[in-house]
Amino acid sequence: MSRRFYLPQSFEAPTLSLQGSEAHHLSRVLRLKAGDEVILFDGQGQEARARIEALADDRVELTVCERRAGRNESAVALTLAVAVPKGDRFDWLVEKATELGVTRLVPLITSRSVVDPRAGKLDRLRRTIVEASKQCGRSRLMELTAPTSWTDFVEQDRGGGGLWVADPSGESLSGRGLVDAGVVTGAVGPEGGFTPDELELACRHGARLISLGPRILRIETAALTLAVLASVTRIDN
Repeated sequence: MSRRFYLPQSFEAPTLSLQGSEAHHLSRVLRLKAGDEVILFDGQGQEARARIEALADDRVELTVCERRAGRNESAVALTLAVAVPKGDRFDWLVEKATELGVTRLVPLITSRSVVDPRAGKLDRLRRTIVEASKQCGRSRLMELTAPTSWTDFVEQDRGGGGLWVADPSGESLSGRGLVDAGVVTGAVGPEGGFTPDELELACRHGARLISLGPRILRIETAALTLAVLASVTRIDN
């Protein structure tokens, strides 16, 4: 049973208040009581161990017992740029990318894209990120950006690190890791793949094409494969 709650504020004060849906979950769903201890996280990498002092219908008062940095973030800062799949598959991808430690998820708009998520959908998915973070023990929320065109994305300053684009024609990663000092950006195209012009544009901006194996993977499978490769393979220079 998870006793982790999201409270997006500083934990410096000796007492804190949990309100709204998080307070309801604590008191009405988990039925915790005064004297029980919980973990709070601020979504920016900080945690607090806190003791429940008092409960009301929509408010929980807590005393901070310990402040600490979150312990479950990946050593690799991974950005995943992904063409949005149809239906609920993107919801599942957002949840699993959070669990795997992805730092930032960018919904891509490409020539062959068929889904462009609207603001309401993204807001709902940000709640999914909070819930997944509570479950898996992350203290820093994965960033979910606004939809971005492929041209704008490849021309952005990526803050160091390489850009790896999944494509069947790319090089194999067998025996090596994803590159560069702890910073990786991976991109996955739509069901029909990136167009030749899109691949050429990416390569002109320093991207390297990588193959994820002999089988053609669905968008969400390819994206999570990149996330796993970034988190468990060694980082080569």
